[in-house]
Amino acid sequence: MKRIKKNFLFLLFSFSTFMYAQKPTDVLVTINDSIYTVADFERLYNKNIDVIADESQKDIDNYFELYKTYKLRLQHAYSLGIDQSPKVQQEFAMYRKELAEKYFINEKELNRLLDEALERNKWEVNASHILITVDEFAVPADTLKAYNQAIAVRSEILKGLPFEDAAVVYSNDLSAKHNKGNLGYFSVFKMVYPFESGAYNTPVGAVSMPIRTKFGFHLIKVHKKRPAPKTKRIAHILVETKDKEQGDAQKKINEIYKRLEVGDSFFDVAFHFSEDIHTRDNGGDLGIYNEGTLNIDGISDILYELNFKDAYSKPFASQYGWHIVAVTDIKEQPEEEDLKANFLRKIKSDERSKVLEKDLMDHLKELYQFKVNTENLSKTVSLLNRTELMNQPKVEQTKETESVVAVFTDNQITVKNILDHIYSFPNKYAATPTDELLVKKAFNFYTLQKLKETYNSNLERNFPEFAHTLHEYKEGLMLFDLLEEKIWNVTANDTVALQNYFEQHQSNYTQPAHFIGEVYVFNNKSDAKTYHKLLKNNYTVKEADFPMVYKYQGRFYRNDKRLPENLDFNSLGKKVIKWNNLYYVFYLRDKKDSYEPAFEEVKSKVITDYQALFEKQFNEQLKEKASIHANQAVLNQLKTKYNKKNLN
Repeated sequence: MKRIKKNFLFLLFSFSTFMYAQKPTDVLVTINDSIYTVADFERLYNKNIDVIADESQKDIDNYFELYKTYKLRLQHAYSLGIDQSPKVQQEFAMYRKELAEKYFINEKELNRLLDEALERNKWEVNASHILITVDEFAVPADTLKAYNQAIAVRSEILKGLPFEDAAVVYSNDLSAKHNKGNLGYFSVFKMVYPFESGAYNTPVGAVSMPIRTKFGFHLIKVHKKRPAPKTKRIAHILVETKDKEQGDAQKKINEIYKRLEVGDSFFDVAFHFSEDIHTRDNGGDLGIYNEGTLNIDGISDILYELNFKDAYSKPFASQYGWHIVAVTDIKEQPEEEDLKANFLRKIKSDERSKVLEKDLMDHLKELYQFKVNTENLSKTVSLLNRTELMNQPKVEQTKETESVVAVFTDNQITVKNILDHIYSFPNKYAATPTDELLVKKAFNFYTLQKLKETYNSNLERNFPEFAHTLHEYKEGLMLFDLLEEKIWNVTANDTVALQNYFEQHQSNYTQPAHFIGEVYVFNNKSDAKTYHKLLKNNYTVKEADFPMVYKYQGRFYRNDKRLPENLDFNSLGKKVIKWNNLYYVFYLRDKKDSYEPAFEEVKSKVITDYQALFEKQFNEQLKEKASIHANQAVLNQLKTKYNKKNLN
């Protein structure tokens, strides 16, 4: 539900800034005394234009109707007080927190990380690793112990121990027992940032020094670096080995390969012969290939060498059987300008964000003219009551505890602030070995917290787009709750109305006829008739004795593309059927005619259909009660601008 809600809100209520042909403040429409401007309409239209599936909705007149409905539903939500509901308030607060985090960024460091990522994106690295685990927040002694263990393993490798053997013996990564530490090829953003940097910065053939990540220390051996491949859409043909001898599978894949060599299209050959039932009907299509997403032995190196459209490989074996893989479409790597927006989002969400946070804090200290009184900070150590730490002692207000440790803008941090913070979170600091280190850690943490709080409280004032996005998101939450309460829940629970709707539209839910069995396809009519006769009389038939073109088996519906059109299911199996100069023989094991299902069988589909009708009626009722006045002149200007643009 949470994912559905986020997608729903994204499509309807996230906005971008654009340039306008009209004045942004021009009134487009007045609805129940509320005024809506060109700027408001264009933000919504321009944001959603690329994700609208129904082309007719891109027409300004059609979209204007959707816009008015959207505003009417929002007005209704406000009138019901949904904006004040605890649920909306809570979710809004959570979203603000998430959105605010994206503003805690040092732009200079962000650009450095962006340039670094764009450069790394040009290359792929093939590497292995050995992991010595240690907790991210381990005490220094445990951290040192793990580091020294990693150094010792590295020394053995440099003295001649094969890296693969060392991975099996020493690595705490459980997968090393079967992959010997090999991670295959990867590129930027595929690994945690410190590991990625270690891999890209280690020369080919070398073993890195221990690289610290949140998992522990890694030794990385880089096997190869190669230019990043082009973007490829791929397809495959599979002959499985699970139910047949290896030799039989290899023989079959070689026969299939010969068909490609004499000019048969890959789509047709995959359609008729591939044993991958999930991709066969689409010509073996596997979609866009991304390194590491297909667990098929050997496919990475094979695909890397296929560098033009319609190229296909020789047969190769994997853990599933025998494959032939083809490139059905190919594109050059995107230009850097096209990658930047996506890369920026990734940088802000992965471990690079920790680098950004540190730089932000340095920036905030400078921005807010942060100054520390080291003498008073030292006093804090002497006032720390370490023996009573876990009892969370109360800090009395005295001249010493009110001493100022740091100042920034109109704020100050006192000794009491630091001690109160420590005693409020004793478990956070109890394991710190010395009082001096404890106070230092607490002061740094508390300082960063206060700087961020000050910065955070000014976001709406300093960043107008932040305030605007928050407002639109809140209204999105309101609208979602309105629809959930007034439409979705009402219709889903109204069993009488659902049953009536089903009875009135029962023909829409008719289940199609189908049969289960085999279909044999011949070029020669005589062969087809002979084969049909043998099957009809239950003779044991050797398929190898008959030169059939295709053989299909399984469950078949009328719209199956492999079957002749307009089949009479009642006559199937009784005679040979000719279609497109081929002859079809059917052997039926089971057959079901079309039938009218019971309500419970199709209840979920009925609910969806009834909800759509109920929502349409709900919208119409809002329009009937509303007072709507559109500025036709402004609307016509928008139509001229956008309808012409959409045609181009």
